[in-house]
Amino acid sequence: MMLGLPGSGKTTCSKKLVQELGIARFSLDEEYSKLGGDLNSPKWNEEIALEANELIKSHIKELVGLNESVILDFCPWREAERSLYRDYIESIGAECRVYYFDVPIEELNRRLEIRNTSPGSDNHVITSDMLDDFAKRFDQPLDGSYELTQD
Repeated sequence: MMLGLPGSGKTTCSKKLVQELGIARFSLDEEYSKLGGDLNSPKWNEEIALEANELIKSHIKELVGLNESVILDFCPWREAERSLYRDYIESIGAECRVYYFDVPIEELNRRLEIRNTSPGSDNHVITSDMLDDFAKRFDQPLDGSYELTQD
């Protein structure tokens, strides 16, 4: 699982790993969008988000059953939800690794300012105020529960 705030490098890294290793990658934002969710809406549709999550879990379970590796280009921001997701992954017989992209807020804002000039279906606009709000709702991972990634 890739953990970090928007602009931290999760998608860039996970797409690079897909090219290098040829393994499956799942993005909650992308699945949400495919199911009709509007990434640029100020509020997520919880029904669509739940459906996207369940769809991803189904794909994970199928691929793990085939002894395949999977990249999750997301990770819950709250530690309690993160633990539940980790428990689910381990309950289906997979090893779960969390890669944490710890990037200073100033750098995230700089990256997002650039990214916001070309939003797309999986690349929505995130303002500085939105990032500040996200950061308030983000639980720093517990020591030893992740691998730190420098991007």
